[in-house]
Amino acid sequence: MGELTLDSYFAEHPLDAGELRRGRALRLAACLRSDEGDFSAGPVSHLWVVLSCARAPRRPHAPRCVALPEGRGPAGARPVRLAPLARHELTLAGGERWVVEERAALVPDEVDRFLVVAGLLRVAAGRRAHRDLLGAYDARIANASVDADYPAWLAARREALLARPAPTEGPLMSIVTPAFRTPPRLLREMLQGVLAQTYRRWELVLVNASPGDAGMRAVLDELADPRVRVVEAPGNLGIVGNTNLGIRACRGDYVSFLDHDDLLEPCALAELVRAIREGEKDGRAPGLLFCDEDNVDGSGRPCLPLIKPPLNADLLLSNDYVLHWLTVRRELLGSVALASPEVEGAQDYDLTFKICELGTPVVRVPQVLYHWRITDGSSAGDPASKEYAQEAGVRAIEGHLARTGVSAEVRRGWAYFTYETRFPVPAPAPSVGLARGAEASPTTAAALKAYAQARGTRAPGVGEADLVLFVTREHDLDLASLELLVGHVCRRGTFCAAPRVVRADGLLDYAGMILRPDGTPLRMLRNLPQDDGGYVGRAQRPYDALVVNPECFLADGRELARLGLDGTAAPLASGDALEAFVRAHAAGLCNVYLPYATARLNAPRSLMGRDPSPEELARGERLLALLPELAEGDPSHSPSFDPWSPYYRLLRG
Repeated sequence: MGELTLDSYFAEHPLDAGELRRGRALRLAACLRSDEGDFSAGPVSHLWVVLSCARAPRRPHAPRCVALPEGRGPAGARPVRLAPLARHELTLAGGERWVVEERAALVPDEVDRFLVVAGLLRVAAGRRAHRDLLGAYDARIANASVDADYPAWLAARREALLARPAPTEGPLMSIVTPAFRTPPRLLREMLQGVLAQTYRRWELVLVNASPGDAGMRAVLDELADPRVRVVEAPGNLGIVGNTNLGIRACRGDYVSFLDHDDLLEPCALAELVRAIREGEKDGRAPGLLFCDEDNVDGSGRPCLPLIKPPLNADLLLSNDYVLHWLTVRRELLGSVALASPEVEGAQDYDLTFKICELGTPVVRVPQVLYHWRITDGSSAGDPASKEYAQEAGVRAIEGHLARTGVSAEVRRGWAYFTYETRFPVPAPAPSVGLARGAEASPTTAAALKAYAQARGTRAPGVGEADLVLFVTREHDLDLASLELLVGHVCRRGTFCAAPRVVRADGLLDYAGMILRPDGTPLRMLRNLPQDDGGYVGRAQRPYDALVVNPECFLADGRELARLGLDGTAAPLASGDALEAFVRAHAAGLCNVYLPYATARLNAPRSLMGRDPSPEELARGERLLALLPELAEGDPSHSPSFDPWSPYYRLLRG
C-alpha cells in the first residue's frame, strides 16, 4: 500500500453513474489523526478530507460542515470549519476533465456524526464512516513494528535462506558470550542456537562470570562440542571486563558478540560468511558487519523488527542502531583500544565507532539474524532499567568526536537510548545567501539578516555566499534552525542539510525522502502528527540520505561549484536538485535530513498529493541512468521495506 494520492483514490473509488450524470460529486475521501492534544495520550480529533468535484468548466460548490452531537437533536448542531487545502484537475479515462477542490474538517473524536453539504449534495458521516476511514488510515500508516504478520514474514525469509546451501569453506568465526547468572533455560536455548548454525567453522568463547552458579554449571557440563570453550572469570568483571576477557581468548578471523540470553537464526553465521567472501572477491574484506534484528517476547514470539539502513554516520550519532550481532575482523581489534568501564553498557557502540574510524569497509547484511529477548530487567523490556548504559552512550559518542577532532555538543534524546549531536557554527562564520530564484518568506529573510548580524558576516551577493539556501516563500525558517543547518553543513564531507517541515495544521510535510524504483521521490512519514516519530523514531533522528527535500535545504557553495551546479549563479529546479543530491552521494558527500531544525509551512497544502507527472517520470529515468542501482532500491533505505510505502512497511513477495 503506497501513499494516498488523488489519483489512487479515484482509481479505487471512481465516480459513479449518478455523479457522472449530475456532473458533480461530494466525497469524504480520508481521515487522518490531527496534531491536537498530547500525542502520547492518544488522538482527540481527526482531519477529514472533503472533495467537492465538478465537471469542467463548472466550479465545485463550496461545502459546509456541521457536527451533530448524539442525542442533542438539530438544536445541538454546530458548524465545523472546512479549511481550503488545494485545487486539482482530474482527467478521467475518457479524457473528461473535472475540477476537484480539497478541504479539511477538524472534527473532535467526541463528535460521532457530522454532515457535509455542497449545493444539493450531502454526505453524512456516522459510525460506519468512522470505522471504514479510520481503519484505512491505520492500515496505511502501519509500519513494520506493528505488523501482525511479521512472524510469518520472518518464517518465509528463514525458509528462503535455509534453502541456500551454507558455505563449507571460509573464515573461522569466533563468538564471544559473557554470561553472568544466566537462567539455565535461557542459557541452554542460547547454546542450542549456536550449535544449530549451518556454517560449521566457528568457536564459541563463553566467559563464565559466575563460577559459583550451580544452575549455569550444570548446563555447561552438558556441553560436548569441542568448538565451545568456557573461559572461567575470577568473578564478575562487568560486561566490559568479561567481554574483553573473551576477546583475548578468541582464535578466529572474525569476532561476533552474542548476549547470554539471546537467540540466533540458524543461518546467522552463514549469511555473515557469504558477505565476507563477497567482499574478499572485490579486495574489500569487511572490517565490520551487522544485520537486522528483532525482539522475542515471553512466549517466544518474534516481534518489533529493527530493519536497518547501511552504515549511516549521522543516524549512528543519534543512537546505536547497529546494536546486536556486531561482527569485527579480529586483526582490527588489535588496532583499537578495547572498551573501558566508562562505556559499560555501551561497549558495542564504542567499538562500532572505533572500527569505523579506521576507514575499513562496513557491511550491512539485510536479514533478521538475531533475536533480542525481552526479559525482566533487560533494556529490551524496560529501557529505564539501565540508566548507566544511556549515560555510557553519551560518553561513547563524545569519545568518537574527540578522537576524530570534531567539536559538537552531545545530549540525551527525548527517547531512551537516543542522543542529539549538534555541531556549532564555526568561527569565523560562513556567509549564507539565497540561491538565485529562491524566495524567502519574511520569517526566513529575518533569520538570514539576524544570522549575518549575530555572526558578523557580510550580506553576500549572488555567487558570493559560502553556503546557499534553497527555499520557497511557503517555508518559514527561524534563526535557531538556520544555525543548526549551518553547523551541520560546515562539517567535512557534507553537501547539504534539510530541516524537517511541519504544516500549519501540525502534520509533517517532510521527514525524510527516498527515491522509488522509478526514480521519483517519496516523502517519508508525510502527514503524521509532528510528535509522531514513525517507525523506530525515524522522523526524529537525523540520517544521511540519497536525496533530501528539494524545496528547503542548505548546501555548501564550494561543493555545488565542484559538481557544476552553482545554485548562486542559476536557479535549480526540483529535478535538478535531486540530480545534485545523487551526484553528491556518488562523490561520497552526505545529504543530511536534520529533524532538530524545523521549517514551517505558511500556506495550505494538499493532504493527498498527486501521482508523478510524465515530466517527473522522465526525470526519474534520468536519475536511474545516473545511478543504475536505484532500480534495486534507494541505497540509503533497506531492501526489506516496500519502496512504494512512505511508512516503512515490510516488503512482501
